Amino acid sequence: MNKETNKKNTQRRAPKVADIRFTLEKPYGTKRVTRIELTPGALLALLRDGDHRAAVAELRRQLPTTRGLTFDHPEIWKVGWVVPSCLRLNRGGRMSAKVFNGVVLLDVQNVYSPDEVKRLKQLAASMPMTLGAFVGSSGMSLKVLVRYWPADGRLPREWQEVEALHKAAYRQAAAAYGAVMGRQLTEDPDCSMASSFRLSIDEEPMWNADATVMLVTAGATAVDTVQEAPGDVPPADARNYRYYYERYMKARGVVLARFREEQRDTTIEREAFMQAVTAQCFEMQIPLAETRMRIVDGEPEERAMAWGNYVNDYYAEHTPEAGTKDKKAKGVREMQALLMSNYEMYHNDIDGGVYYRPRTTRGRWQALDVTKQAGMMLEALEAGAVTSPNVVKTFLLSDRIPRRNPLREYLDGVRGQWDGKDRITQVARAVAKDNQLWERAFHVWFLGVVQQWMGIHPEHGNAVAPLLCGPQGTGKSTFCRSLLPDELMWGYLDHIDLTKREQLMRTMAQTLLINIDEFDQYRGDSQRGPLKNLLQQADVRTKQMWRTNMQVRQRLASFIATCNPTEVLVDETGSRRFICVRVEKNIEMPAYLDHFQLYAQAVDEINARCDNPGGFAEDDVYGRCYFTDEEREAIENNNRRFRVRSYAVERFCDCFEMVATPRQRYDNRTMELSRSEILEFIERHSGRKFSREDTKQLYAYLEQQVNEGELHKRRSNKTNVFNLRRKSMPVV
Repeated sequence: MNKETNKKNTQRRAPKVADIRFTLEKPYGTKRVTRIELTPGALLALLRDGDHRAAVAELRRQLPTTRGLTFDHPEIWKVGWVVPSCLRLNRGGRMSAKVFNGVVLLDVQNVYSPDEVKRLKQLAASMPMTLGAFVGSSGMSLKVLVRYWPADGRLPREWQEVEALHKAAYRQAAAAYGAVMGRQLTEDPDCSMASSFRLSIDEEPMWNADATVMLVTAGATAVDTVQEAPGDVPPADARNYRYYYERYMKARGVVLARFREEQRDTTIEREAFMQAVTAQCFEMQIPLAETRMRIVDGEPEERAMAWGNYVNDYYAEHTPEAGTKDKKAKGVREMQALLMSNYEMYHNDIDGGVYYRPRTTRGRWQALDVTKQAGMMLEALEAGAVTSPNVVKTFLLSDRIPRRNPLREYLDGVRGQWDGKDRITQVARAVAKDNQLWERAFHVWFLGVVQQWMGIHPEHGNAVAPLLCGPQGTGKSTFCRSLLPDELMWGYLDHIDLTKREQLMRTMAQTLLINIDEFDQYRGDSQRGPLKNLLQQADVRTKQMWRTNMQVRQRLASFIATCNPTEVLVDETGSRRFICVRVEKNIEMPAYLDHFQLYAQAVDEINARCDNPGGFAEDDVYGRCYFTDEEREAIENNNRRFRVRSYAVERFCDCFEMVATPRQRYDNRTMELSRSEILEFIERHSGRKFSREDTKQLYAYLEQQVNEGELHKRRSNKTNVFNLRRKSMPVV
């Protein structure tokens, strides 16, 4: 009996730091969780550089855009959770501690700068009970592990007693560390042995292998924590959404408790309640924009405008400098609230213009022109918000209208969303069916358009343009316009002036797709050169007004062209810049062209080839934005049919009829002539001497007809002869 008594009364010592074990919980399947024991060294290795680094980095990147909420990220739950205890399930299915560590977790929220993280780590390290301190997975909190042990040295036998001891340790540690850090660490009602934190990344975690224990009495009461100093209020940006949400809810709770104590109905006295909440928010140092956003959130437009103006006026009247402010400030705020409640507006970073969309179900983005600007001025004057229309004009030019890059937003939105269907080929077949060369060339050109928008390989410009040739009324211009979605339609242009160089350069940097309509009008020598230079230009160099230096900007514009005649190419060397296709029927676009998936395909193909350049065959068009040598040769051969015939070629067609079969013996109707004999014949019957260019085009035309099977050629007496039949027509 004495032996049992001595065993029961033996005091257990706190384990050494090296003997402490943590638990890593990770999902396994849909409903199961796997638990892994972690030594302190293993935990430190995961915190410094674990395989979850990419997921945590993505969480921290997206938090500002999701108002600090982490449950919107489906991948982050796979990272795992760390329990500062070594837990296991007993036979009854209940959780128990395999090893009692004596470690409690403190969570310091709203750590909004790297300097603040470093300062709080140093303060935590000054406490001898601190086992470790590191940044949380959100990047805006600090996790502190504190060692403790029962004051009498005896561990409780029952699980409920262990939980009571753990909660007492949490209250005692929160009070002590709150006083040292100058932070208010409120009690966590769910604090238990199973409390955990998400596995994080911290390249410099604070760790104390010689941490002592904090002696705790299970029945101890909590000590009042220090109040947060006014200077510690973080900035009101998206990173601190949770902080200001809790601060606003606390202000609202104070006013709600006061109304209940006075037996007042918040529904009936709705306006008085919101006014009291505004005053409480001002007292708790919640910024104006944050208070206004919370007050008007979810309210009807007319009520939101009225309450937003009230919040603005209250803050303006109660700030120390309120008496020196101009009385017109209230009118300016009312004008701004009026316009922003009726329209969505943004400054386009690409072309520098202002775009607006009425806040209606049928509203579409449009460029703000002089007419609409005058209409907005009249709206503000009729509402009595301002007395001068110049105030509205100043507002529309100010930085209060947010700036956006709609092209980058659109491409980021479609990235990774492709469903796998080839819509680029589907669009190409709407122009010409059963034309493999056109489908491949259009695919490569379209990817070149998107790659140029993405800024990949900016040293090369998209130097090729499709040229649609066909009768009027077949939908060529409509096809070109339909290639852009509504969100990017501001970047479409269907006319250019080659004589205005500076304006043309700005256009190349501010538009996305330029349609050279009626391409056959650009045949002159003075127009072919500038047009060829535009197609191959990699960047845009412009000089702004009142400046002497040149500004280099990214080229965004790609080209497409349309015309009615089929003989349009004049420059033989420049013809390789075009992908000519004959439009024989009306272009039938899909009933619903899914632009989102169309551009998602282009972006995903380009990214896939950039990430794995050696994983595709050279002739595979998937993700390729350039033409192979075979494709260039095929395009040039195809373009010969669209070349303008020279006078020599026309005279040849007037004098001879081509024969595709060999000349038969005793066939007096056909003759075999060499190139020089053909040239001499048509010169004699034309009465003029052809130039070298005419002769070159005639010889090229003969070879083209041979390649296409329209003309027979054979070798005879060390020269090539062609099988021709003389036409009966008068000599010119």
